[in-house]
Amino acid sequence: MDTLFLERMLLLLSQGSFTTTYKYALLLALIDLNVEGAGRGGPVSSVTTRQLAERVIVLYWPHTRPYARRRAALRRLMASRPLTPHLRRAGRPKALQDAGRALLQSTTSHKRGRSQAEIVSKIADLRAAVRRIDPRADRRPHLAQRADPKGFERLVREVEWVLAEKPIPRLQVVGRLHEPFLYRLDWTIEQSKGRLIEPGLPKLTERALRDGSLSNALTLLPGVHERLVSLSAVLRPLIHRHWSDMVARLNALPERHLESFLFGASRASLAPVREPLWSLQGGRCFYCARRVALSDAEVDHVLPWSRLAEDGLENLVVACADCNSAKSDLLPGREAVLPWLGRPAAGLTRTSEATGWPLARDRVRSTCAVVYRQLSPGVPVWRGGGDVGRLTEDEQREILTALGRLED
Repeated sequence: MDTLFLERMLLLLSQGSFTTTYKYALLLALIDLNVEGAGRGGPVSSVTTRQLAERVIVLYWPHTRPYARRRAALRRLMASRPLTPHLRRAGRPKALQDAGRALLQSTTSHKRGRSQAEIVSKIADLRAAVRRIDPRADRRPHLAQRADPKGFERLVREVEWVLAEKPIPRLQVVGRLHEPFLYRLDWTIEQSKGRLIEPGLPKLTERALRDGSLSNALTLLPGVHERLVSLSAVLRPLIHRHWSDMVARLNALPERHLESFLFGASRASLAPVREPLWSLQGGRCFYCARRVALSDAEVDHVLPWSRLAEDGLENLVVACADCNSAKSDLLPGREAVLPWLGRPAAGLTRTSEATGWPLARDRVRSTCAVVYRQLSPGVPVWRGGGDVGRLTEDEQREILTALGRLED
C-alpha cells in the first residue's frame, strides 16, 4: 500500500500541471502539519486552509530574497549564443534588472513579461512594509507579525484564499483526471470554463470561505497521515528537488545551487542568537565542551535542517567549527541528544524573551519523537568528533523515554 501511495506521489510530481510552485509548497505544508501532529500524539485527520497558509508563508519567506548568483549566471548566459527564448524576449538590460529581484515562481505571462507568483509578491510587499517599521523585522515571519500584526493577519487571509482557490482543489488532478488519494474537500472549483473538478459539490467563493458556510477543512483519507509521516524523510528532499528545478527553468538558471538557496539554513540569519546561545553555554561548544571564541562559534541545528526546517531556540546550539562540520546532516546519537533534552528550560525561555526569537519547544520535541520513533535500529548516527555509529534499540528506547518524561 505504501508503494502505491509513493507511486501516486511520484506521478503527481512528474505529470501534474504546475503553473506555479504552489503545489510543492502545499505538499510540504501537509507533511509538516502531519509530522507535528504525530509528535503531539496524532493522528491528524484533517487540516485547515488557515493552518496551511501559515506554513506556506514560512516556506516562501526566504524565497523573496534576491538571488546573489543570478546576475553572474545571466551574464554568462548572455555572453553565449544562442540566447535563451526567455532572455531574447526580455532583452539584456531588462534581464539584468530582474536579477536583483526575487526568483520567478510562476509561468504566467502578461504584456510586460513574466509575472511573479501572487503569494511571493504578497510576502515581499509585507517584508518591505515591516522594514520601514523595523529594519530587522523582515528577517522572520514571527518578527514581521510582531511589527505589523494587522498586516500579517491580512497576509495570512490572502494566502489562505490563494491556496483554497488554486492549488488545494487542483493538487490531485493529473491531466484531466481527478483522483483523490490525499484528502477530500467539501467544495470545488472550475477546472475549465463550466466544468467543475468535482460535480455535485458547492462551488467555492471567498465569501463562503470567510463566513464559514463552506468548510475550510481538508479531510485526510484513511492512512494518509501515517504515510506522510513515515515517508517524510523521502518525500521532502524529492519535493525540494522538483521545486528547485522548476525555479531554475523559470529563471533561465542552469546551476543547481538553487536548492541550498531556497531551502537551506542561512547562517547569516542566525547571527542574532549566536552570542546569547554562546553566553548561555558558558562560551563552550555544546558537543565537545571545549572553549570556543565567539568569533569562531557556529550555530548548529541539533535536528538537522534536512529533517526539520526549524530555527526555534529549542533546536539550536553553539558549536565549534570541527563539531559542526563533522555532524553535518547526521542525526545525533544519545551522546548529544540526552544532554540537549536536559538543557534547563529557564535559560532558553529568558533568551527567547530577550531576543524576541521563537522557542518552538513543542514543535521541536514532538518532531524529535517522530523522527527517532521512525528510525530503524542500525541507521548511522553521529557520536561526536569524527565518530559515526549505528543506532541501537536500547539507545532508541532511551531517547524516546527521555522525551516522554520531559513531555509529561
